[in-house]
Amino acid sequence: MTALPPATTSAKEFLENWLPKAIAAAGLPENAKTVEVKLGIRLEGDGGGDWIFHLREGAVTVNPGPTEEAAFTLIQSVVDWRGALWEGRGGAFGKQASGLFRPNSPEQQTGPAGRPMDPAALGRLQALRGMIRMVVAGGSTGDWKVNFKLGPGPIPAEPSTTVTISAEDASAMERGELDPMQAFMAGRIQIAGDMALMMQMQAATM
Repeated sequence: MTALPPATTSAKEFLENWLPKAIAAAGLPENAKTVEVKLGIRLEGDGGGDWIFHLREGAVTVNPGPTEEAAFTLIQSVVDWRGALWEGRGGAFGKQASGLFRPNSPEQQTGPAGRPMDPAALGRLQALRGMIRMVVAGGSTGDWKVNFKLGPGPIPAEPSTTVTISAEDASAMERGELDPMQAFMAGRIQIAGDMALMMQMQAATM
């Protein structure tokens, strides 16, 4: 896995310069070289902004711009984005969400539902509408959050679905000590709102 740049790197430098070069150096899977898809990135707070991650003809570019046409958009505070990348916050959820930004990591080869997927599956997310919020609650520095908006269009003010897990359980999942399905059946992963949207996202990314 390509080593991350220093934690002091600005989001703009990281996304527009370091990330495309790191992905080019790491190489894309063969099944990604014929795919064209736009993914949105919104980082909120000091040093944040909107970017488009464009995969086309086997190359990746990241440029500032509106995310309305993106098939899938990740929305997160700058603090939580940095926390997942450089501090390991969010447990299994943080590692999964930050996979897009860590070239050649196992998490980069999976979709938002955490399943191995063909990159073309990201295009199927365009058929969905809604926003899923993941919350890892009760960490030492407070709750950690990330939002996944499915389909094009403006980013809604509130999520359609909220998934909540404790920081302790998210860390246990990362270590392989807690099975996600068992955690859900035991009520340790709580889902509020539109559960059907979660199922549709899983189906689209398989």
